[in-house]
Formats: sequence, C-alpha cells, structure tokens
Amino acid sequence: MTRPRTGGTGRAALFIVLTVLIAGGLAAACADTARSLLAGVPPAPPEIQQACSFTTTKCSHCHPIDRVVLMRGIGAPRWHMYIEQMRLKPSSGISPNDADIVFRCLRFVEESCIDCKQGRS
Repeated sequence: MTRPRTGGTGRAALFIVLTVLIAGGLAAACADTARSLLAGVPPAPPEIQQACSFTTTKCSHCHPIDRVVLMRGIGAPRWHMYIEQMRLKPSSGISPNDADIVFRCLRFVEESCIDCKQGRS
C-alpha cells in the first residue's frame, strides 16, 4: 500500500523547524550570554548606563531586546536608519529626543564592543 503524497508539506514543515532551531542556536552563539546591550563592552559611564537602560525599555516595548543585541556590529549609520524607522512607527512612543538617547547608547556599544564585528556580535 502506498502513502498518499502530501505535496512535500511535511518535509517543508520539518525544514522550517530545523532551520529555526539551527538559526536560533547560531544566533545564541554569536550573542553575549547576558543578553544585555552593555555586555561585552568596557564599563560604561553613568550617563551611558542610563541611556542603555532607557534604550532597553523603549526597544523591548515592541520586540525582545535580544533582537537589538544580535544586531550589534552593524555600524552607527545603520543604527541611525533603524532607530528612525522604529521612531516613525505610531506604537513606538519614541520621540526625536528619545531617538537621540537610544542612538547615544548604541553608538557607545558600537565603538566599545571588542567582540562585535560587522553584522555580528
């Protein structure tokens, strides 16, 4: 007796699950285990610590902070672009002044992170 063909949907679903698991494992290997914006950088001055605490609050309003941590190493110009994109989303609650604070934190991390490479952290 032959099994009916499912059009590959079972294999496609398995492929997707395996891809997500592998990508998640690789992402975890690239990120600091602390999952903090300031992990892997030299001690930050108090104003940067405050800016990064604020950034964590603002960014994690819409997505996990891991999303930001994993993007470390993309460079200040791209951070400017992403921050502006996020600021323009109506639900973000990020004002132009807030965006400056967020950028201050992320620029410090970009300039200070010893292990961060272009596109990886």
